[in-house]
This record gives sequence, structure tokens and C-alpha cells, in this order.
Amino acid sequence: MQDALIFLLLLPLTLFILIFSRHRHALAREAAYTRLAAVKSAVLRKLPTLGRHPEVFVTDRFTAHRLLVSGAAAGGAFSDRPPSIVPSAVLSRRRHYNINSAPYGPLWRAIRRNLTSEIFHPSRLRQYSPARRHALRGLIEDLDRQCASGGVVLAAGSLRAAMFGLLATLCFGAGVNAGLVRPMADAQDDLVQCFLGLRVFATLPAVTGLIYRDRWRKLLQLRQQQEETYLPLIDAHRRDGRPNNRHGEPPAYVDLRVPDEHAAAASGSDKRRKRQRQRRLTDGELVGLCSEFLGAGTEPAAAALQWIMANLVKRPDVQRALRKEIDAAVGADAEEVGEEVLGRLEYLNAVIMEGLRLHPTVPMVLRKVMAEDHVVLDGRRLPAGTAVHFPLARLARDKTAWTDPREFRPERFLAGGEGAGVSLVAAAGSAGEIRMMPFGAGRRMCPGMGVAVLHLGYFVANLVREFEWAEAEGELAVDLRPRAHASGSSQS
Repeated sequence: MQDALIFLLLLPLTLFILIFSRHRHALAREAAYTRLAAVKSAVLRKLPTLGRHPEVFVTDRFTAHRLLVSGAAAGGAFSDRPPSIVPSAVLSRRRHYNINSAPYGPLWRAIRRNLTSEIFHPSRLRQYSPARRHALRGLIEDLDRQCASGGVVLAAGSLRAAMFGLLATLCFGAGVNAGLVRPMADAQDDLVQCFLGLRVFATLPAVTGLIYRDRWRKLLQLRQQQEETYLPLIDAHRRDGRPNNRHGEPPAYVDLRVPDEHAAAASGSDKRRKRQRQRRLTDGELVGLCSEFLGAGTEPAAAALQWIMANLVKRPDVQRALRKEIDAAVGADAEEVGEEVLGRLEYLNAVIMEGLRLHPTVPMVLRKVMAEDHVVLDGRRLPAGTAVHFPLARLARDKTAWTDPREFRPERFLAGGEGAGVSLVAAAGSAGEIRMMPFGAGRRMCPGMGVAVLHLGYFVANLVREFEWAEAEGELAVDLRPRAHASGSSQS
């Protein structure tokens, strides 16, 4: 009854805000992108204040480096994002956060630290070698079955399922039933397809949830499906004692603990006690985090893998050169191209770097200017609330940094090439200019960069060694034209 009353009272105003904001935002976005080609640093367009804040599109790599990395936003972190449309945050009315949606602060740092110092730490990643080998074997068997049928191999779904299964092991620990992987991957894909539709709930969710009831029910249904799948896996992991490492297995993502905010507040000024107080995440928080881990760990890497393989199909000469390097480094009787070999394959690294340059794992990095930030652009301080957009593909196709920037040319990353020595960690704040930042940049760059690069190199090397990839004909021919991304998110 209360919801219905709120709905009746606010419906006229809400409809006006939604219609006006959508129309104005579409026009502003179109105008901003139209002007991108004519400017060198950024587009600054102040929008009307009703329902939206000003937006800035940064298209110059030096400006991006200054704002995101080099500390030009002195006096503040410049590490917050606009309100997230992550399902767990939307459904919980901003009570359940993950890495994408959490404001910059202790909770965000604790969740991120769990990845960088535990699951994604190089020493931990080596412990997951059996899981990678298992995923590769399943993928090769799947592709072999399709080859045996004599038709066109539809590899995209197979690549994505293999990546998802590998991430599921990192998330829940060993022992995830293989029969669950594909349904879990399909459900996650359904959720990703809903992301754009979740934007309507970013403002006044109680009201928009009533207006878009079907969309809200679909979101609730997907969330319930995740709970019914994920929680038994989490309980099994805890029941088997794996958080205490009784089986000698590496830690899983669900072992995460975060600072206990209530206990810290009760402890007063005792900083030591504050650091020691940790709590286990609730089921609601864990389901949201697992969803993010599986989605952000699978979708961008699987898309990057598909782009790289598509470019290799289009460039048989590059594929042959890569296979020649692999065959020279790995014996014919070797079971796989092992991880210990990947670091020695210079041309493979060049192929991966060029694929990431042309097709970054996310299309856009977003930041929100907070009151304590001091962000200066073109001599003006950006007001609090300004949304700053960094289009990564455009930044990586700068003609002042690359020759023929739209061409797939791995050789540019070899010795003597214009990309020789370019490092992805420069975007994390280390020395060096940014010429590409496919995983974002600054404090909130994707913590999964290392594992994504490892998985890309591992799967590309073994797929090229096992199969010769050729282009299909007709409607199934490879199309390298970019498509709109559904989620536009990363763990950052």
C-alpha cells in the first residue's frame, strides 16, 4: 500500500525526469562524441542541473595520465565512480558493495587487497596451474568434437565457457561440478544483458522499480537463481575446511574477510584493534561479489581472447609466425605450452599487447569528481559531481603514439618497434607514459590485469599450437567491426 501511494504521488514528476533526462543525455552524448575528433584534450560540456551533473570526455593520453596516474588531482583521491548499476548494489539499495560499486575507502581497499595479495598474486596463480590445464583440456575436447562434425566450429561460446569454468574454480575452490559451469555461465550472460536496462534504477529505485516492474522482477529472478547456485558452493567450500587450507589448496575468493565497521567504531581510537577486527561477509554480500568476480573475470578476458583469435584468422601470416615461435620453444611431444614457456615467447607477447591495444577489456573508464578532489582541466577546476569519461580504445589509437593505429600489427611491440618497452603497469602509476591502458589506470585500474594477461597468453598459445584457424564464409565470416559493450565494467 505504501509503495502504491509513493508511486501515485511521484509518478508525474518521475516520468518527466526520466523522459527529459534521457532525451537531453542522448543529445549531449551525441554532441560530445561529434566534437571529440576536433579537440586535442577533452570535451567539457555543462549540462542542465536537473537530474544530471556535468560530463567530461578525456581523449588525450597525456591528460588521462595526468588525471588518473600522476597525482594532478592533489588534495583528493579522484578515485570514486558515478553511482554503480551493479545488480547487488541496485537490489540492496547501496548496502551491498563490490569492487566496482564501492566508494573509495577501507571496504574497497580490503576487497581489492584480497585479490592482489591473495588470489591474483603470482605465487598463488602458480598454484592454479592444474585448473588452467583442466580448462584447456576441456576446451580442446569441445573444439575437437566440433571439428569432427565437419562443419563450422562455433568457438566463441566454447572459449567463454572455458574461461568461466576456470574463474569458477578460483572463486569457489576446486570441486565445482562441471555440469554447473555452462548453466552458471548462461545465467551470468543473462545478467550482463540486463545491465543497460538497470540504468533506470540508478535514480529513485523505489519508484522506478514500480514503473519498470517486469524489468525489476527479471532482475530479482536472476539474483535468486544466483543465490540458489552460489550459496551451496560457498557452504561446501566452508564445510570442507578449505578456508583453513586443510587440503593444501590455494585460497578461494569466497574466503575473503573485510574490516568490521561496527567493531571498529566501538573500539574508539585504538588503531591496532581497528586493523585486527575482521568479519566474514554475509550471504548477500558474497553472492554479489561472486557475481562480479565471475562476470568481470570472464567477460572482458573472453572478449579479448575472441578478438585476438579473430585477428589471427584475418592475418594468417601472423598466425603462422606465432606457431613457428611456439614450435621452436616447445617440443612436439609436450602436452601443452606451459606457463614457464610463455615469458620467453616474444611474438606471443606482441600479439597479446596488440590485441589489447585495439580491443581494451572495457570500453570506458569512469570517475566522479568528489568535493575533496582538486581536478583541473584546461585551466578550470571541475565541480564536484562531474562525471569524467576516458574512452580507452580512442586513447590507444592516438596517431602521435602509433603508426597506422587502427591496423593489427604485433610487430610494433617487438625490439625496434614503436611499442617496444611499453608496459601495462605504467597505467598503475609506475614510471613511464601511458600509450595504452586496456585495464584502466590509477588506483582503480583492474586488479585482474596480471591474471588476464596470463590466461590470454596461455590460451592463445595452446589454441594456435593445436589448431589451424581459418575464416568461415558468408554470415559466419569474421567481422572486426566493434560492437557496443553491454556491461562496460571491470573490477576496479
